[in-house]
Amino acid sequence: MLVSPQQESKFSAALSKRFENEGVHSFLENFEAVAQKHEQRRQKIKKEGENEIEKSPLEYRLTFGEKPQGLTQNEYELLYIETLYTIKHKIGTTASKYSVGENDLYAYAQEAFGLSNEDHQRLLAKANEEKPPILILNVEIVEAKDLEAKDANGFSDPYCMLGIVPEIRKFVIPQQVNSGVSSDEEGANVNSSNDHKLGFMKRLKSFRKSTIRRAQGREKTTSTSGTSPYNVLKDKLPAKYIQTTDVKKATLNPTWIEKFRFDIESGKTETFHLDIWDHDDEFSVFEAAKKLNQVQGFKGLNRYFKQIAQSARTNCSTEGSHIDDFLGSVNLKISEIPSTGIDKWFSLEGRSENSKVRGQIHIRAKLTTREDRGIREEDNWTDIKQHVELLQIFIDHELNKFKGEKNLWTGELSRDAETILHQHAIQGDITDIQRSMCRWISYSKKHLERPLTHKLLLNITTQLEQTWKSTALSRDESDMLTEAFTLFLNHCFNQLTKIREIFPANNKIAIEKLEQLLTIIGKLYSMEVFHYCCPFQNNLQYELTSIIKTGTIEWFDRMVSQITKPRLRSDEDILRNTSELVYVIIADAYSAVKYYNPVFESTIKMAFYNISFKKIDEKLMDIVIKALEEELGDQIHQSPSKLLESKELDSIDTPTFAASAEQISLALFELYLSLHELAKYKIYVNETDRVNLKITQYQMYFGAAVKKWLSVARNKILHRIERSIEKDKAEGIVTITHNTKFTPSSLDVSNCFSQISQFWRRLAWPDIISSITYLIKITEDMANATRLYATLVEGKLNTRKFYETNDLTYYTQELSLTVNDIERIRESFKTLPIELSYDKLLVAAEKFHPIAVVDEYRKKIETTVAMCSQEITDRIYQILSKVVTNMEMDFKQYLFHIIEAPELISYQETVQPLFTFLDTRTLPYRDFLIKQNFTRLLELIWSVLVDQLLSEIEKVSTPRSTLSYTRLTRALDSIVDYFNSDEQCLSRELLKTDKYKLIKKLLKYHSTDTYSLIKLYYQEKVQEQERANLSNQPAYSTDLGKLYCRAYYHLKEETLYIEILSCKNLKPCDPNGLSDPYVEIQLCPKFLYPHIEKQQTVIVKKTLNPLFNEKFEFRLTEKESNLSGGVIHFTVMDHDLMWSNDFEGEAFLDMSKVFGIPHESNSENRPLDELKQIELALTHPKAVRSRIIEILEMRLADKTAMEFVRRRRETENQ
Repeated sequence: MLVSPQQESKFSAALSKRFENEGVHSFLENFEAVAQKHEQRRQKIKKEGENEIEKSPLEYRLTFGEKPQGLTQNEYELLYIETLYTIKHKIGTTASKYSVGENDLYAYAQEAFGLSNEDHQRLLAKANEEKPPILILNVEIVEAKDLEAKDANGFSDPYCMLGIVPEIRKFVIPQQVNSGVSSDEEGANVNSSNDHKLGFMKRLKSFRKSTIRRAQGREKTTSTSGTSPYNVLKDKLPAKYIQTTDVKKATLNPTWIEKFRFDIESGKTETFHLDIWDHDDEFSVFEAAKKLNQVQGFKGLNRYFKQIAQSARTNCSTEGSHIDDFLGSVNLKISEIPSTGIDKWFSLEGRSENSKVRGQIHIRAKLTTREDRGIREEDNWTDIKQHVELLQIFIDHELNKFKGEKNLWTGELSRDAETILHQHAIQGDITDIQRSMCRWISYSKKHLERPLTHKLLLNITTQLEQTWKSTALSRDESDMLTEAFTLFLNHCFNQLTKIREIFPANNKIAIEKLEQLLTIIGKLYSMEVFHYCCPFQNNLQYELTSIIKTGTIEWFDRMVSQITKPRLRSDEDILRNTSELVYVIIADAYSAVKYYNPVFESTIKMAFYNISFKKIDEKLMDIVIKALEEELGDQIHQSPSKLLESKELDSIDTPTFAASAEQISLALFELYLSLHELAKYKIYVNETDRVNLKITQYQMYFGAAVKKWLSVARNKILHRIERSIEKDKAEGIVTITHNTKFTPSSLDVSNCFSQISQFWRRLAWPDIISSITYLIKITEDMANATRLYATLVEGKLNTRKFYETNDLTYYTQELSLTVNDIERIRESFKTLPIELSYDKLLVAAEKFHPIAVVDEYRKKIETTVAMCSQEITDRIYQILSKVVTNMEMDFKQYLFHIIEAPELISYQETVQPLFTFLDTRTLPYRDFLIKQNFTRLLELIWSVLVDQLLSEIEKVSTPRSTLSYTRLTRALDSIVDYFNSDEQCLSRELLKTDKYKLIKKLLKYHSTDTYSLIKLYYQEKVQEQERANLSNQPAYSTDLGKLYCRAYYHLKEETLYIEILSCKNLKPCDPNGLSDPYVEIQLCPKFLYPHIEKQQTVIVKKTLNPLFNEKFEFRLTEKESNLSGGVIHFTVMDHDLMWSNDFEGEAFLDMSKVFGIPHESNSENRPLDELKQIELALTHPKAVRSRIIEILEMRLADKTAMEFVRRRRETENQ
């Protein structure tokens, strides 16, 4: 059945139904269906990966062995008693962020511990029975600034004396008269109200841990003896009462950073007192301080503190030079110190209202307690353990009270809880680092039982880092922290092992948690405290690499067990399940690259996918290879080139092709596509590891499959071509319309080619060289299919006895459909390599293979395409030529009319009958033929017309009139215009063939007078000479040798100078193998230079390379030198004494090219010796046929023509 272009879409859709039992479309379309299914899976993976889920992911649950141990009942009650004891003995003023009410704290503790009122009262009674703690003040003297200068050098040597002053009581201190007073006490009443400021001084070896105080730089030495007086004083003063800092020499801004500890024995009514002195004489201080041992009880300290200073001044007054000067003091009531401690600058006060002091001092002070339980003062290990346990109980309680999702709890404790914890810390003298440690241990351990937010864990981790000092923890504390680190990291690592389940990639919340978790792990591994506690821990990169590998293997094995069934029914099931496994890996790769990789790289500078994919690669490819071996055997290990070299018997009968084999082929194709997609993710593996991946060579195992696919497709297409043409025959011509230009068979076969191209694009074979091998195979197979189609279609025309008839009217449409179908298939095949992207493939191959090898491939492909295309084109021309052959006799008649018409008839009238005939005979073909074939038909018609016209012109024996040739020229131009019109659409370039150009030239020659024609002859000779000079082709007789000369025109002398230099490689003309050459020089044409005679050189005997070096002069006027068409004719002859001279060769030089001719830009008079040598190849007049000579020969009545022809023929015949 015949179809129109408008019906093609309908027929294309109906092709499968038309050949539903044939299998070719189902086979190729099933491949496309598999490819589309693959694309849908790929898009689905991408879409699912991009659709982020806001739902909270599953939490990791601890196994029994991972849970930390809890408290026993007895330990639980003891901890509660400790809590009640802490509340009862609360110290320090309460800050705004803590609770004040004692009953509120009791109530909170009872609620947090979950105790009944009876248990609470029972345990509270036990807490009340405990001895109250001893209150302790810890003081750190940091620095001072802007002190008063007391020494002559403009500085002071300050030191501090500090102690505890008891509560103010009314008592009288005897006045002592002293002639020497300090600089700020002159005129002051020693019995003033400031006398109650007592300095209770006690010197500690360390702050909390008895660190040894520095004793260097304290004194200003005035003694020449080896022992410092101040050192004697320090040794004699009782350490229980006195506390002093070091002396800082020559400064008004001293820095001490010294710590002191005072027991508060009389309650919270005492005052901390500090004096700053400028040290001048240690000896006087020593004498005054001796009496300190006479103090009986705490009350006498105030009086003797004063006596120390007064004694120093009295003793030193006799010397008149050494006085300790008072610089200021500070008083701080113990009851006003907040529980959080004090860290501030205090302005210095004078000892009386009249005292003039200045400056500030930086003091840190905080309260703590010491329980009288018979343990060392420095040992607070029990307090630390209790603090951790108390924190965990409060965290549990706060979590139970929290009304939202537990994983959203910020970790903030209530005000009551913070108050109790704060009091417990300061009463137990728990330092900041110890509190941070306890907090981290409590929260991290609680996280193991009840997941907390990673943000909270990161915050407490940061707090631990900020407070850490390398010597701040004891061995027990370090062990406790180490255990917490280990438990927490094991928990995190177990979560990362199951990263795909606990942190699903497309879950936004899960990825945020993963990022926080990795940030915490990275933070821990970067902290000094972690390396201090865990010095032998593997580095983070090693740990995580091992975890990722382990987790990936466990996940992969689970996927294999879920997807791969132990008992499968067929090989097809094995292949399809393997494909399903690969798609799961693709989804995992997509997730790893899009989500896990950025998180791991941004937090811990690791590439998750690089580690994960390397573990999957080997295990997956082992499964794939095993599945392929079960189906294809050992062929999967052969290279594609070897597979294609082995000739496979085409025993597969397409109609009976087994359905199971097709299904296996499709399953193989699906597996290939899935592996091809997975292989794209190898770019995310680093280059070092990438080359070792098995997935990079996945295509090696599909060579046998590709060969099978291509062989089956080829055989099915060949069979389809036969059946398509048979269907066309059987159905016959049902409808005939002007728009019907193709049969369904061409559409069917063209679609098969498109499906082959689509299949190749889907295949996207990654190996370049084997891709070219397959591409060549496809090209050759499709070339054979194209030839088969053209042969069968033409054969269908032959069965109708097309070539045996002279009346083609009945065959017009059938002939048109035949060549149209052939052209359609030819065009489909011709574009096939382009659709297969062969050029891009070859360009890519040049980067890895020698260009010669790539060029060989390119040549093979292009030659295959060109040869097949040319064969099909020739077949089309052969069919169309039958149409033109039937017109040839008519063409001769019309051309005869054009040539032989009387001169009075215009050229338009002569050509019109031809145009009418062409319109009539080509009109049906214009309707049925596609444009390309109609153009071919016109080309054939034009070719026949040109051949016949050339034949008519050449066989003319008698010359016609010039008017006749002019009319014929115009007629030819009119015919060209006809074929170049919009209706015919033959381009002028296509029309201007060599024969056409020859016709135009002959018509021009016939229309030209004899003299002009002779000039044209010489101009043609000059052109031939130029070609001969540039070419080594024998056609121009360059083997006759060469002539070397110089030519120059002297304008002033009106003389043409020609120098014959030499000849080389002349043809031997004598029996001795040599010649006796000489050169003749003549200016041509003769009628331009009638007065110029021919000249010649001397004869050089017996040589083929003569040297002449002769100069010749030709008298020419300026006008003669500029004559158009003038040439210099050189003839080389062999001189013979007995016989006529032999012709060696001739050469021509255009007169206009001679140096010095006036129209040249350079007319400078130069010596002939300086001119450039001219090389002229010698030619023979027989080398090129001269149409001019032939035309002149026809002019028998023209003597000039006859004479010229005679001379040239004589030359030709020599």
